[in-house]
Amino acid sequence: MFIAWPINGTANNHGEFALGSGHVDPVKDVNPGLVYEAPKADYITMMCNMGYDTSTVRLISRDNSGCPQDTKGSPKDLNYPSMAVKVEATKPFKVERIVTNFESANSTYKARVINANSHIKVEVNPDILSFKAEKEKKFFVLSVVGQELDKAPVATAYLVWSDGIHSVRSPIVAYVY
Repeated sequence: MFIAWPINGTANNHGEFALGSGHVDPVKDVNPGLVYEAPKADYITMMCNMGYDTSTVRLISRDNSGCPQDTKGSPKDLNYPSMAVKVEATKPFKVERIVTNFESANSTYKARVINANSHIKVEVNPDILSFKAEKEKKFFVLSVVGQELDKAPVATAYLVWSDGIHSVRSPIVAYVY
């Protein structure tokens, strides 16, 4: 994530599921660069997409929130920095995200994908985000194709957005179970 030191998920059998994105670095919290924002309503929608009923949602949210009638989606739709998706071994999938620029105006971030293994291929579109204002939002899509996921049921990669000063790192996990 944007305020974490990277960790090595390959040293643990459960990788990112056991270790997360990294160790929090509170100094970087003051100037994170890009932020994945997810308001409370997005978490409510995610719970509804996961099958939680209105009474359970209200118990968790501690308010009168409920599930919208037209809720259709997946937990992967939550605008969250980490991206974990249960997949069919050979079926491609897409993850859409929005980032907000918390850096000064006129900043440009370039995407880089680091594959921890060769079982998935990840593409980012667009792979360059140019911001003209602070708090401006930009949309991007990750396209992920699994290769031989039946032989290695968990495949990981990382997306890193960098402007030369900030490196915003997001784990990507595709798993077959």
